[in-house]
Amino acid sequence: RGALETQLQELEAATAELSAAQDQVLRSTRLASVGRLAAGVAHEIGNPLAAILGLIELARDEDLDPETRDEFLARIQKETERINGIIRDLLDFARDGTESDGNDETADLAAVVADAVQLVAPQKDASKLRIERRVSPVAPVRGNADRLTQVLLNLLLNAADAMDGEGDIVIEVDTDDDNETARLTVTDSGPGIPESIRDQLFEPFVTSKAVGQGTGLGLAVTFTIVDRLGGSIEASNPEGGGARFVVRLPLAS
Repeated sequence: RGALETQLQELEAATAELSAAQDQVLRSTRLASVGRLAAGVAHEIGNPLAAILGLIELARDEDLDPETRDEFLARIQKETERINGIIRDLLDFARDGTESDGNDETADLAAVVADAVQLVAPQKDASKLRIERRVSPVAPVRGNADRLTQVLLNLLLNAADAMDGEGDIVIEVDTDDDNETARLTVTDSGPGIPESIRDQLFEPFVTSKAVGQGTGLGLAVTFTIVDRLGGSIEASNPEGGGARFVVRLPLAS
């Protein structure tokens, strides 16, 4: 009995140490994520702000001709809109649940796919994209149609960027094996997901794009929308090349 009590105490001590170590890892992970978020915000907003300040200083020159001043004002407006877009995406990412996440709404994925493809069409170089739709009939899913359109649009634009605006995208809609979940799959013919960012792919400001060409917020916002609907999203590189994103959404009850 004494030996058993000793073993039990040792086991409890080991469990406590393991729990403390796990808490430390979680704290470190959270701190690292906060650090990346803060650095990303400072970089993505700091750059356009610096440009705006410089352009305002130049526009104050009394000897500046009207045409050049108008050009400076147009550039100031563009940089301001860029900051506004970053803040809007951050708000989408950091929503605290006070707004409706669409859990009490339903959406038709076929209509979501049609709307998202229509929104991609006007984008620059979209004429070089070949988008194939393989949409099987599925029951309505839980979620707001506009926000689900945003999810698919983010995935399509991400694929288009990865392929430099030229390549094949396949959108598939079907029912998952459990018959309680709809599956939305987007596969592209691009270079695939870089190994260096795969583990942090859905974190804010993680991107393989060149500086100034993207904030890395699109996939973070997409993950947040899907997660709050009780769904999931996975990313992989298929054997045939390219990248594949699979979104699973609960069917509406």
